[in-house]
Amino acid sequence: MRRQAAALVLIAASALLISCTTTVSGKPVPADKSGPRILHPVSVSDLDGLLLGPDRVNTSLNAGAMKVWFSATDMWDWSAGVSDNNCLAVDGPAQDRVYAGTGWIAMRGQRLDDSDDGSRNRNHYAIQAVVAYPTAREAKTMYDSSVRSWAACANRQFSDTPRDQTGTVWTVADTHQVGGTLSTSEVQEGARGWSCQRALTVRNNVAIDTVTCAYFLTGGSAVDIAQQIAAKVPQ
Repeated sequence: MRRQAAALVLIAASALLISCTTTVSGKPVPADKSGPRILHPVSVSDLDGLLLGPDRVNTSLNAGAMKVWFSATDMWDWSAGVSDNNCLAVDGPAQDRVYAGTGWIAMRGQRLDDSDDGSRNRNHYAIQAVVAYPTAREAKTMYDSSVRSWAACANRQFSDTPRDQTGTVWTVADTHQVGGTLSTSEVQEGARGWSCQRALTVRNNVAIDTVTCAYFLTGGSAVDIAQQIAAKVPQ
């Protein structure tokens, strides 16, 4: 009787265990162990391929004969002619003193216009530059610093006197940030409506720095060129 009683207890316990067990349908799903997506830095050898061809610059500027007159692998330095150091970053892209100390490792740039001989006898003008950093974090740090430095020149005037050339006076508008792109515009005084637009953005480890100029320039050509380049940067 004792053995039979033990068996009955075991049977009752098994039935209780079965009644308290919940069965879930479907297949087990492994936990997501992927973690945050890792950005692989753009290599220096890939920088040239990020720049737009003249045809796409034509479209952005509503021009028809843009040509590359100069290609650069070193920063430009216009600092000697700019009257206000706070406005050097706004004056033009990829300036040596603006990028100094930011940790950049390589740059590629082009100057384009629609003149017949690369002279100032032009109706449209552009510079596009891409600047590589070791990591995306360093590129973002440079962008954040530029937000502050561009704001220091907003709604002001400065003069630009390149070597052996007549000086010009520029009136700078306010700065704007839309979708991670910093932009502003400036008008040359007494130049029949000659004006320029500036734009800066970053993607991955690359800073993208552009300027466009034309008579009575409207729209957002500098931003458009910068964003087209950004779309080519691997993420």
